[in-house]
Amino acid sequence: MCIRDSAPPVVINEILPGNASTNLDPDNKNFVPWVELRNTGNTTVQLAGYRLTDDLGTPARWIIPSGVTIPAGGYLVLWLDGKATGRHAPYVLDMSGELGLFMPDGTPVDSVTFGPQRPDVAYGRNSSGDWRYFDPATPGAANGAGHVDATQLAPPTFNPPGGFYSTAQSVALSAAPGTVVRYTTNGSRPTANSPIYSGPIAVSGPTAVRARAFAADSLPSQAATSTYLIGVNPNLDVVSLVTDPAYFFDDYIGIYVDGKAGIANPNCGKKVANWNQPWERPVSVELFEADGRVLQQDGGVAIAGSCTRKDPQKQMQLFARPGYGDEAFSVALFADKPLDAYERIILRAAGQDAANTLLRDALGQQLVVGRMDVDRQAYRPAVVFINGAFWGVYGIRERMDEHFVVSNYGLGLNEFDMIEKKNEVLAGSISGWNTLYSYLSNNSPATPSVYNYLQSQIDIDEYINYQILEIYSDNIDWPHNNIRWWRAHDDGQWRWMVYDLDAAFGRATKGYTNNTFKFAAATKGKRAYNALVLRRLMLNPEFKALFGQRFAAHLNTTYEPDRVIGVINGMANAIAPQMPNHITRWNKPKSLAYWQSEVGRLRTYATLRPGYLWGYLNNFLGSPGIVTLTVDHNAARGHVTIAGVAAPAHYEGGHFRALPLHLTAEPLPGYVFVEWAETNDTDPTLTVTLTGPTTLTAVFEPEP
Repeated sequence: MCIRDSAPPVVINEILPGNASTNLDPDNKNFVPWVELRNTGNTTVQLAGYRLTDDLGTPARWIIPSGVTIPAGGYLVLWLDGKATGRHAPYVLDMSGELGLFMPDGTPVDSVTFGPQRPDVAYGRNSSGDWRYFDPATPGAANGAGHVDATQLAPPTFNPPGGFYSTAQSVALSAAPGTVVRYTTNGSRPTANSPIYSGPIAVSGPTAVRARAFAADSLPSQAATSTYLIGVNPNLDVVSLVTDPAYFFDDYIGIYVDGKAGIANPNCGKKVANWNQPWERPVSVELFEADGRVLQQDGGVAIAGSCTRKDPQKQMQLFARPGYGDEAFSVALFADKPLDAYERIILRAAGQDAANTLLRDALGQQLVVGRMDVDRQAYRPAVVFINGAFWGVYGIRERMDEHFVVSNYGLGLNEFDMIEKKNEVLAGSISGWNTLYSYLSNNSPATPSVYNYLQSQIDIDEYINYQILEIYSDNIDWPHNNIRWWRAHDDGQWRWMVYDLDAAFGRATKGYTNNTFKFAAATKGKRAYNALVLRRLMLNPEFKALFGQRFAAHLNTTYEPDRVIGVINGMANAIAPQMPNHITRWNKPKSLAYWQSEVGRLRTYATLRPGYLWGYLNNFLGSPGIVTLTVDHNAARGHVTIAGVAAPAHYEGGHFRALPLHLTAEPLPGYVFVEWAETNDTDPTLTVTLTGPTTLTAVFEPEP
């Protein structure tokens, strides 16, 4: 193409960084940022080779490909979503920033700098060429007069507020004087064509009401959403998802249906379905506790999981993004985590355990809360409603991916490496892992200097905890699968992440008899690659002793049968009142009695699993033999840990002969450690090698 002597009559006419629900990208069928270019001239402009950039100092951020033109007097929409194909730029347009168009020779054509934008409010030129705000946006068409600033009307309020009600309600909407309130009850976002509110809305069953305020001289309000859970038992928290029904159920854009615009998942068969698509849709997310709503926030929703996508009750992922209004869901979801904001939330169906207990994955992780340092997903049971329809029992979970590290460790996405399965990179680089793996393969950890180096690279304590959890739980879909590990770039140690225990706890077998050490330390087959780490570390006597004695301590405490059964009962009791409705909705499990029997199988597992593990563990350690250790202390005065595991005031259980065992006594404020009574050792850290039954007493006294 010949380079023009002057810039063509093309202008940046309209942008929508916060395209939450305005218009779908026709190529990928997602709501993504866009820019509209307008040709104000009388001839077609060929744009091949032109540059469009979100950094005016770097004009060549994206070179527009061949075949892209704008007809005389016409419009062109380009998608700024990071796809880097066709009319899609390789970057995502931010909610504030700049955008510039340059000719192939670098001559500026047009540019715009913009401050913080609003969801679904466009910024563009009116007929006079002045920059204004528009709602609705007008991609591919002329802009109206627009509004000088981005101030929106206040959203309507609801009386009574959404929540649990035993009887029908009459819902009154109110907004500022001079405004018109429009509303919907089908989940869709109200528009200028939606019904006008003229009097209280009768709500007799679970219903989501959405409303917006409109006025001729102002930008419409954002949508306000309130769900009325009429007749819903408040014995379990409720997540209400509210969205345009088409976004879930339409044949061509719906994410939840087989539909007519699907793809296949090559790892899970030949089924072509919409739910295999990487589509995200706008959604209002509400969380209700027994005494009221604790969250209402707009975000995105997508189908999650791999092969479980085919299940009728699907796992869903919720996203907070600036394009929806907020960078995180601002709610303290889990009592056992200090976090009060989450970028992503998983609504996890039970996957492979859906026909059995619905509890296995969460159970494996809940058992170690407060007892192990291990990267696990927090859990909170809830029922989900979609546009007022009951959708069954789910677990609210953290997403066990890069965003888990961001949320739990405060790292940026470019500040760590994350690997899964066998050398599949989720974040950062694999080079550091490959270097360590090669070192571990070719150097014996039995050599103290080698083990010292490995300790600097691997969080040994966390790795041992991770192995104990997986082995106790009999995760048969591991370690070739469902395995991720990560490290921070700045001298970080590798840590392993627990997720997807649906196949554990003997779901498909009498798992309590299974020798899972054969999986964890496999020498052949698909598990051997990841099992090499444990195999090699076990060559070191220090690691071997710590692994064996800590496993023993957890069998005596964390995995003591009565305790495990108590956790099982608590989790089952929490969802039991909703199970009849859940079974009616999904026909899984096949009956309430069957679900109860499957929960009973978990109790059997809890009772019998330790007996088998003691034998397998003894063999794995080279058959040192087991003796009884008794440890006493006054828990009102101090704490004692055994192999790093917190001990109760009276501790009694098996431990291994010949393997060094470390105990630590720590006084509470106002007290001092005096001695180990039986040995007269005054060092609070004691290392013993057991030869027979042994009793140790940690003595704490008031400070003098």
